[in-house]
Amino acid sequence: MKHGTMRCLFHAAVMLSVFFFAEIMAAPVVLQRPVALRAETMAHLKQVRAGDGNQWQLLVFGFTHCKDVCPMSLANTAMLVNAAAAERINLNGIFVTVDPDRDTDAILSRYTKSFGPDIGYLRFEGEALERFKAAFGVEAIFYTKNAGNHLHYQVDHSTSAFLIDPEGKMRVIFDVLQDAQSITRMMKENRSLFKS
Repeated sequence: MKHGTMRCLFHAAVMLSVFFFAEIMAAPVVLQRPVALRAETMAHLKQVRAGDGNQWQLLVFGFTHCKDVCPMSLANTAMLVNAAAAERINLNGIFVTVDPDRDTDAILSRYTKSFGPDIGYLRFEGEALERFKAAFGVEAIFYTKNAGNHLHYQVDHSTSAFLIDPEGKMRVIFDVLQDAQSITRMMKENRSLFKS
């Protein structure tokens, strides 16, 4: 087995164990061994906003036609960006659409700006979207999307959020709906994490 294949399998095993653990615990998971993201994934994150080299990223997935979960996810993301600023942590939020068929760049731009200037977005299609979701172990399930229904369908997806350090390593995984207050406390009480 080639080294690259072994590395991919290792990363997949790490991600599966982390997500399984997070699902059981339903609490933020600080990775003792941070997972380094691939160069391609980091390049996408950096295209949202060029940082000063000390930029943390808070990544969430969703879609703009979502009526409750995604607006709350982004409201919590904006709250965490503001909490980070109060602690002098350089953090910006990134919303990744899982529904590029309906979420155009214009729609995403308006949607994310309504949550504040430090929330950007990423939009991928086809295989590029599948690769990006796979890097974070994110799945999306589409209901009633078919040849006769291109607009009025629902999407289920994970509410996991990912804190990525300036070196491109995934450091914390948490539920953006349930754990926002815990992450705010972490920013105040675990300053050493954000200095690495």
